[in-house]
Amino acid sequence: MEHAIRVMENPLHTTFKAFFMPHSQTPPSQPAGAHDVVWKDCPEAALLNLVTAEIVQNFPRPLQDDNRRVHTPTLFAALGSVCGFTAQASLSALMDAGLRPEQDMMAHTLAGGRTFLFGEQLNQFLMHGDPSVHNPGLWPCLTSAALQQGCAVLDLPDLNTQFACVASRLGTAEEGIPDVAAPFHPLIATENLREAMWVYMEPIFLQNYPDKPGPHGPLPKPLWSSAMNVAAGMLFATLFKVMEPRTSMAILLQSAIFGSKIIEN
Repeated sequence: MEHAIRVMENPLHTTFKAFFMPHSQTPPSQPAGAHDVVWKDCPEAALLNLVTAEIVQNFPRPLQDDNRRVHTPTLFAALGSVCGFTAQASLSALMDAGLRPEQDMMAHTLAGGRTFLFGEQLNQFLMHGDPSVHNPGLWPCLTSAALQQGCAVLDLPDLNTQFACVASRLGTAEEGIPDVAAPFHPLIATENLREAMWVYMEPIFLQNYPDKPGPHGPLPKPLWSSAMNVAAGMLFATLFKVMEPRTSMAILLQSAIFGSKIIEN
């Protein structure tokens, strides 16, 4: 059964508009079901399709300026930050349910007082997903879009380098800033984007709206990352020609890695 996709109001506009300058047009609406094949064997397929479509429809809205345009490096960083947050949340939910081991997950507090979560299991879940929760992973969602647009494999950023860049900047003045040329730096810090965008995205994942709840109830937390990764890939494909793909992917990937490691104090 088809359900109408929610178009949300823009409650964060006054928070963000002073920081944004015109850069690119907001991506057009995406049809529900555009990624039905991802969820074809999943009992929550209808809910996943609805949540994914609503993310794509609404994600850029709080980042718009008065001319309804978005600073694209900041949009890519925002996408990455929420991909990282949902990966951490989904994996934690699987661990709490006893479906994933906790032994390789470690929290470290650095000299500056910030605490970060480390673990190869988290890195793998974020980038390569998990078929048991219908999660294709962020890396395939981005690279498949790039290859379909004509990129060669050699045009793509090296994934190990993205992790190394994030790790090398922890505890420094460049912590959380993607390792790209200065003109492409996001205008808002990754951790601030993660916090602010989640206020806007959480009702979509919970399907909890002021007028009435969504038709299928909330998306189970183990599936949050599944929906967010696919939505990020769809938005990346829509905006593919706005920026050089190696740069846009570096911003998105490094922001996702950093966003997955932040622990709320």
